[in-house]
Amino acid sequence: MSSNKQNEIALAAVKLFEQKGYRATSVQDIADAVGLQKGSLYHYIASKEDLLMQIAHQAILQFNEQLQSILAQDISARQKLELMIRTHLTMSIDNLETTTVLWREAFALGEGPQEVIARMSDEYLNLVTQILREGVQSGEFHVTEPRVTALAILGACNWVYRWYQQSGSLSAEDISDIFGRLFLDGLLT
Repeated sequence: MSSNKQNEIALAAVKLFEQKGYRATSVQDIADAVGLQKGSLYHYIASKEDLLMQIAHQAILQFNEQLQSILAQDISARQKLELMIRTHLTMSIDNLETTTVLWREAFALGEGPQEVIARMSDEYLNLVTQILREGVQSGEFHVTEPRVTALAILGACNWVYRWYQQSGSLSAEDISDIFGRLFLDGLLT
């Protein structure tokens, strides 16, 4: 099996899932997009759901790996949280189609695959919570509910796929600065 062809199929599926939605995209649509007969496509993929699972799994794995590398750094909790927000938003915006598929379409997975993605998402949430707990212990943060605070931060960061416009005036870095100030300094003067 050609990994180039598998990569081409995955990229075509991401584009189609993002544009049409997972349920509205047929296996024939994916086959047409990569110039294969429908039967030949099954040489490369087990099923449409398996393809969605691979896309979602790879995306959440990259988020987790990036965050684990941030946590391993010898920097303050504030710096870790700033870096987490910047990295999360940059990865989301740089891979907007994949991020959209992950956060909007992965719910269409069956129970088993959905549990895998949910577990990996929980792992990410736990890592963000860990940064907040570190900050509370070091006296950097005043956070009474680290997990709820982590959910709020991730909710805001994940929602970027819904409103970000590449033609807009703000870059990923600009948005990271705004989010960083909001979550780390709050709204009060």
